[in-house]
Amino acid sequence: MELRHKAQMASVLDARLDARSFDNRSVFLFGHCNATEEMADYLMEHNVNPDAILDNNTSKQGLSYKKMPILPPEHIKRYTSENSVVLIAARFIAEMSAQLRMLGYGGEIVQAVEYNSFAEYSLTGEAFERRAERMLRGVKTLDRIKRQYPKHHMVVCPNNALGDVYWAMAFLAPYREKCGIQSTVSIVIGDGCRQAAELFKGESVIELELAEMDELVQAVIFTREDNCIIAHHDRPYTDNIIKYLDNRFLSFIDYYRMAVYGLRQDTQPTPPSRNQGFEKTERIIKNKTLILAPYAKSVAEPPDSFWESIAKKWHEKGYLVLTSVNSDENPIKGTLPLSLPLGQMVPAVERAGAFIGLRSGLCDIVHTSRCRKIAVFPDCYYSTTPHKVADFFALPGWEAIVYGGSWKI
Repeated sequence: MELRHKAQMASVLDARLDARSFDNRSVFLFGHCNATEEMADYLMEHNVNPDAILDNNTSKQGLSYKKMPILPPEHIKRYTSENSVVLIAARFIAEMSAQLRMLGYGGEIVQAVEYNSFAEYSLTGEAFERRAERMLRGVKTLDRIKRQYPKHHMVVCPNNALGDVYWAMAFLAPYREKCGIQSTVSIVIGDGCRQAAELFKGESVIELELAEMDELVQAVIFTREDNCIIAHHDRPYTDNIIKYLDNRFLSFIDYYRMAVYGLRQDTQPTPPSRNQGFEKTERIIKNKTLILAPYAKSVAEPPDSFWESIAKKWHEKGYLVLTSVNSDENPIKGTLPLSLPLGQMVPAVERAGAFIGLRSGLCDIVHTSRCRKIAVFPDCYYSTTPHKVADFFALPGWEAIVYGGSWKI
């Protein structure tokens, strides 16, 4: 779950905790995914123990998360509207709410996270006015980009996620060739995603703020802009393609290759060509340094003790251990901080000789590094699918650590 969504969820839950609205009520979570697990953790930290997670996926039913059973949605029929509440942290709030109502549930349904600023389900005049204002701002942004790049095909990367932007760029050249597109301009959110896009030579990149991106996506859909692709593996704005995973499997990389761009399965990604030279060579002992990357925006993080244990083991093997950090992050205890622009990460990791990271976009950025690479995965399912995160986000040539409730290495 991204930090902004996590903060939003905490705000929604805090308001209800302060009002004691969970007291003497059965609490259910609908849709087993990473966001739901984080919501469960947050509630349990505040002494609210949800009764169960409801999920339509039969492969998950009968399992549990931290002793919380995963049950079919029909289980809710046993509860009245007065003694229960259902919390939803998934994107499909409208469909899930409708299903609960069709099952006869008359209780409170709470949307814990709003994923798109324009995804309002209210029919009030104020809501329509807000949507119209956002639309007009989005159309202005779209027109500005079209004037600035009149001959370019627009590639919209709607999420602030390094890995998504990386693979959108890696398969962009063969997509251009397939469609006969001469030039593109990639539109991303924030500085990190801009750096990821600029790793690829010849790409024009525009950086937007989050609100601007949401408005732009709304304008692209509303105006049916055809000189554009929304390049995201889970395109909730257009075709809900993630539901393909309910019955069949594609990896995260193949989703970009085949589902986003419609390329052949044997199409090879274009490697980044703008990796810079590593400037801080004195910070790294060649082939005897481990770089830890313990932080991610969209993955539940193991406790610091998990990383401290790894650092200790590698120290004992004679390695210098560094923690890759941004300005607001702290190095793991017993390690030194390392802060680099994305363009220097591959040569830095290759000089170090070893990299262990929580599976995040940074792993995608450094996946071509010639060294020992280990990805750390949570032991959970990807979104609403029956597939484990470690399978969906696997990287070729990488070792894997899958952690669970015991956080064992």
